Amino acid sequence: MSWKAIDALDDARDATTSLLLPFDAGRWARLALIALFVGGLGGGGGTGGNTGTTVSNGGGSTDIPVDSLPGFVTPENVFAAVIALVAVGLVLGLIWSFVGSVMQFVLVDAVVTKDVRIRKPFRERFWLGVRLFAFQTGLFVAVLAVILLPVAAVFFGSVAVTPGIALLAIPLVFLAIALLFAVAVVMQLTTDFVVPTMIAEDRALLSSWGRVAPVFRAELSEFGLYVIVRFILGILASIAIGIAALLAIVVVAIPFAIVGGGAFLALDAANVALFSTVGLVVFGALGVLFVLAAIAVGAVVQMPVVTYFRYYSLFLLGSADDSLDLVSQFRSDDDTSAPEGPTPA
Repeated sequence: MSWKAIDALDDARDATTSLLLPFDAGRWARLALIALFVGGLGGGGGTGGNTGTTVSNGGGSTDIPVDSLPGFVTPENVFAAVIALVAVGLVLGLIWSFVGSVMQFVLVDAVVTKDVRIRKPFRERFWLGVRLFAFQTGLFVAVLAVILLPVAAVFFGSVAVTPGIALLAIPLVFLAIALLFAVAVVMQLTTDFVVPTMIAEDRALLSSWGRVAPVFRAELSEFGLYVIVRFILGILASIAIGIAALLAIVVVAIPFAIVGGGAFLALDAANVALFSTVGLVVFGALGVLFVLAAIAVGAVVQMPVVTYFRYYSLFLLGSADDSLDLVSQFRSDDDTSAPEGPTPA
């Protein structure tokens, strides 16, 4: 018995190879930029320091008077700054997510046509991206509301937190895990199969879901196997990408370390303090450039994997319903013809 979800793996590999080779720097750079948003590459980190009212110096201590702090450093200002940073981070996250929604369509156009562009398809698919972003945001908000409503009822409803009430948190945690898992599957199916359907038949998002739902039911075992294979390969790919990106970033860090060391020695020779304005500007610029270089390296490393997974979903969708086959021109000669799909609802 031949499984379409397994056969599509080889077709996706061949199509990815034909797109990426021979090497073209411009094509790779554009695909890497698309993959940066579609693949969700990101990282978190923080800085920390020692805080306190005294600083040890040998066997004694030196008190730091509060009056010596700048006048604008007050608890109220610190709290306002934190709120402002959170707000800015939220806005930037929403913008990033929205651009990523549009880039889902840009990626499909790129792998189908092999003409990798960004600006033109971004303009053409803008409103499709708006629909996808609204769907994903609405789904996330709905699930978040279901999870947080019981918590809000306890904290704002003057409900005493008794051991019995606390035990209710256990099923709530399992409910949250189940809902998040369901949302993850729905999101994956939406980007992998509904997005191409929106392009293939010029449909709205909900209409496209209605179009592919009969295909899912008719090939339930195939798409179920796809979800499992996609999940396993996603884990393995994440590990491989992480290792490769780490090694590449270490290589990229070498010239920055050399330049930084030279700058430090030059500032020290000129009796310029490290934390002076000049020092902060120099090392701040080096830090920003290194972060940008690390992001670029990560995007390039994950780009072949992102491309491969997109081809994988397109080949399976086309095998399940030939009217939704956007990659028929890339199929190998020994592939069997795809069966006709169910009549659109």
